Amino acid sequence: MANQKRDYDVLEVVPKWEIARIYARCLLANLLILLKWLYESVKCRVNPTAIMRRTIERTDFPNKPPFFMTDTNLGRHSYVKLENTKLHFVEAGSRSNPIVLLLHGFPDCWFGWRYQIPELTHYFHVIALDLKGFNDSDKPHWRFEYTPKKVCEDLRKFLIAISAKSVSIIGHDLGATIGWLFAHTNPEMVDKFVSVSTPHPNLLWDNLPKGSPFNRNWLEFVQLPMLPEMELKHTADKVLRRCHSHVTKEKLFLSGTNGTLTNNLMEAYLYSFCQTDDWRGPLNYYRNFLFYRVRDGEIIQCPCLIITGNDDRFYKLETVVKSSEFCENFIIKIIEQCGRAPHQEMATEFNSTVLKFLIGKKYSQKPTDVQPAQTRGLVGRMFGGIGSVANNTVKLGNNLRETYAFANPLNSVPNFMIKG
Repeated sequence: MANQKRDYDVLEVVPKWEIARIYARCLLANLLILLKWLYESVKCRVNPTAIMRRTIERTDFPNKPPFFMTDTNLGRHSYVKLENTKLHFVEAGSRSNPIVLLLHGFPDCWFGWRYQIPELTHYFHVIALDLKGFNDSDKPHWRFEYTPKKVCEDLRKFLIAISAKSVSIIGHDLGATIGWLFAHTNPEMVDKFVSVSTPHPNLLWDNLPKGSPFNRNWLEFVQLPMLPEMELKHTADKVLRRCHSHVTKEKLFLSGTNGTLTNNLMEAYLYSFCQTDDWRGPLNYYRNFLFYRVRDGEIIQCPCLIITGNDDRFYKLETVVKSSEFCENFIIKIIEQCGRAPHQEMATEFNSTVLKFLIGKKYSQKPTDVQPAQTRGLVGRMFGGIGSVANNTVKLGNNLRETYAFANPLNSVPNFMIKG
């Protein structure tokens, strides 16, 4: 218990004056939303057909999950119950292989890893988790269920429940934020960490672009309960299509036991976020995480891969790159002509980079010839097999932390071939 307490002591709360300022701005933002609703109510009384049209639009959501989210083509659907919280996950690959844990972002679910699961299963036992509060996992209402310590502790208990002593974590957006925190607080359980398009928590919250849908103003607005959930339910279609704009451009997705093709992947997201309760859990993460930072001087010891697109409008590229300051051993990969979700927008290049990082030289072998990789090893051996991607990778050593300029390494990254 003493060791556990010491691990979570790496987290600290922001100053009280900052908390007070955030809540003051939150009250103002929610007041503006109430005034907006009042205006819309008056407008609809004057023109009843306006509310009729909007009601019809809002009810255009799937009332059952799309078939490609429930079949077993990508993996086995399983559940684990931790005390009073049940977590849903999809697992694939041999259970004798090392485990890779996939943590999705916001607003997303396990299905966001649809292009990674088939590739990773050749070498790993893959676990694509629905985070607490999302999709088919339980959705506790209380805010304290989503504090960084509680979330990391639940994740630790989940790994124990599936008999995993340690795992490699790949996280995107909110999932990457959880991955950063988990690697700091439970380092003995993380073999390797891949952060996708997400800065370190100490750099994230104060450096969001103003043009991001989830900028600082949005973070302050969602701090009060109820109103933000109602507003997001009301605008769910617009928010989801903005966050997953690349999905409408994707080619047909192969799914189903009979190889069915579908090009309406947005149904997965519309179904997962169609009710007020579908937003409450996800928002509770932001109602807690905004107020926590990692103590100065804490460094992640496991090998880290920081990968992002150069056209990400949700986070600042320089903060993603600067996150390497919190890693002892790291590789940075910047994919050009790619936005917020490189694992979906350019899955081929993303999968190749991640697999070379996770297994090194063994990636060049046929999957059937590969023996289960060791989950632990010397740092040098871990990075020894990734030399084949060195030309496409920005490597920033610890000795450059204080002096590197972002412009030079970023300009040296060659273009990637867009997925055909």
